[in-house]
Amino acid sequence: MTIYADLAVAYDITLVAVCAFALIRGGPPERWGALVNLAGSCLSSAARLSGFASWAPMEALVLVIDGLVAFGFYRLATTTTRFWPIWALGFAFADLYASIAGRFLPHAVLLAYETGLSVYSYLALFALALGTLRLSAMADPQLRSGTRPPWPPQTTRSESESSSSSPDPSSKA
Repeated sequence: MTIYADLAVAYDITLVAVCAFALIRGGPPERWGALVNLAGSCLSSAARLSGFASWAPMEALVLVIDGLVAFGFYRLATTTTRFWPIWALGFAFADLYASIAGRFLPHAVLLAYETGLSVYSYLALFALALGTLRLSAMADPQLRSGTRPPWPPQTTRSESESSSSSPDPSSKA
């Protein structure tokens, strides 16, 4: 087995282990993050191994997949109280930037380009693992769900009527 095959197997083992950990122990944001990581990795690998995409930088199909992964982490980062999706989004953007920059640097070594992409993938998995690990197994349902409260806060009609009966301190009569 070559070193490249060993590295691919190591990444696959890490991917499966981190995503299984997030699916079993995490809340809904961690589960979605695991699915985003799994889908992005499987789709990219399938596209490249089937011949629909090459290993060259800025390959259109892989760029679309990476863009969808970035969008998935963006949605997670904006709809949850968790902090790890922001880091994963940053790593997804770095992956997109490396792909686009690799296209405009034709003398860049392909190994350096692919190594950079795998580093960002490992970092996104690390952010997911750390976010899952930080979530207590005994967390209350609100914390486990990770949902962000609506903004502006919704008030009921009875609350707004009772607050309107109090005088406004800013108005001088």
